[in-house]
Amino acid sequence: MMAVPVHELSPAEYEKAVADLVEAGGHEVLDWRVTHLDPVDGADGTYVIDVTVRFRLLGADFLMLFECKRHAAPVKREHVQVLNDKLRATGAHKGVVVAASGFQRGALEYARAHGIACVRLTDDSWMYETRDGGQARGRLRHHAAYVSRLTSTGAVNVLLTDRRDRIQSFLFDDAPRTDVLNG
Repeated sequence: MMAVPVHELSPAEYEKAVADLVEAGGHEVLDWRVTHLDPVDGADGTYVIDVTVRFRLLGADFLMLFECKRHAAPVKREHVQVLNDKLRATGAHKGVVVAASGFQRGALEYARAHGIACVRLTDDSWMYETRDGGQARGRLRHHAAYVSRLTSTGAVNVLLTDRRDRIQSFLFDDAPRTDVLNG
């Protein structure tokens, strides 16, 4: 029988040592793979997910599930609930619902409570006011992505397109803290 190691560190010192090791390990994402219509095995069957992202960070494998909703009306709560069921069944680490028409309040409330991200993606509808040294451009065949977050006054959309800092915060910060995307 193997002896249990004895540590001279207090529990708080031990936690700090772990935090220091994780910090020293850096945050390099490895093996980034994006797959469209990916069959993912779950506890109760196989799900074909619209988009998956698989990657390795700090030596651990991660799986993100993206469900895409190009509906005429804002996404309802039940669509977010279905993604949450898929997260639990597959053991995925993060869920994202991407919608063309935004989200109903109930969908955003449920998403916040369960750490599911809500992103708005519109096509051919974003006009840059300034770009490339202040030069204005007209309509482009371009996609604009937003994170929708719920505030006390309603939903607020935060632009992700061309904001790598916001995208990284959205992907890697603790859910459901999308408020870090302000600014």
